[in-house]
Amino acid sequence: MDSVLRQRLAVGAAIVAVVVTALVIGLGHAAAPTGRAATSSTSADTVSVTGEGTADGAPDTLTVSFTVRATRATVQAALDAQAADARKLFAALEHAGVARKNLQTTDLSLDRHYTNNGTPTGYDASETVSAKISPLGHAGATISAGARSAGNDVSVGGMSFDVANDQGLLSSARTNAFADAKQKAQQYADLAGRSLGAVQKISEVVQAPQPVDYSRSLDFAASAGAVHSPVPIRAGQQTLTVDVTVVWTLT
Repeated sequence: MDSVLRQRLAVGAAIVAVVVTALVIGLGHAAAPTGRAATSSTSADTVSVTGEGTADGAPDTLTVSFTVRATRATVQAALDAQAADARKLFAALEHAGVARKNLQTTDLSLDRHYTNNGTPTGYDASETVSAKISPLGHAGATISAGARSAGNDVSVGGMSFDVANDQGLLSSARTNAFADAKQKAQQYADLAGRSLGAVQKISEVVQAPQPVDYSRSLDFAASAGAVHSPVPIRAGQQTLTVDVTVVWTLT
C-alpha cells in the first residue's frame, strides 16, 4: 500500500507542475501585447492656438431694389399699368449698363385699394426688381435712371454694398491670421522651455463682409424737361475676418 500511495503522489505532483508551467507561459504571452500597445499610444506634445486676421476693402457692388406701383379701378387695369411701368424700368436699367442677368424680380403683389375710411376703390399692383450694379462709378446715374423710368410710380429702397471680388482681402486676412497664431504659439513654447516644431493641422473660419444695408426709400419726382444729377453714392469700407486654428509639435 505504501508503494502505491507514493506512486500516486508522484503522478499528482507532476500534473501540478505541468499546470503551473502552462499558466506562467500563458501569462507571459498575454502581457506582451499590452506592453506594445502602451508604447504605440505615446504621441508628441503639441500646442494648439487660434489666430485672427482682418483685411479692409472698398465694396465693388451695389444692390438696389426698385418697386413700381399702379392703382386702377379693376384688376386687369392695375396689372396692365404695373406691367407697362416694369418694362420701362427694365429698359432704363439695361440702358444704364446693368446686365440682364443682374436684374431679378423679387416680389409681385396685387391688393385691394381702400380709402382712408375703409371703402374699396380699386386695386394696387406692384413689382419689386433687384438690380446688381457694378462698377460703383455708375451707381448714381443708374439709380437716377431707374427711379425716373416710370414717372412717379417708382420707389427705391433696400440698398446694400458688398465686396464681390474678395480674393485679395482673403489672402491678406489669412496671412495676418497665421502670423497671429504663430506669435501666440511661440510665446507658449518659450514659457514651457520648448521649441516649435512642424505644423500638424490647420483649420479656418472665414467671416466674409456682410452687405451693408441702407433700408431707406426714395421717391423721385419726374419733372418734364428737367435736368437731373446722378444720386451721390459713398461705399465706405468693409472688413473681412479669418480665424485660423493651428497645431504645432513641441520639440
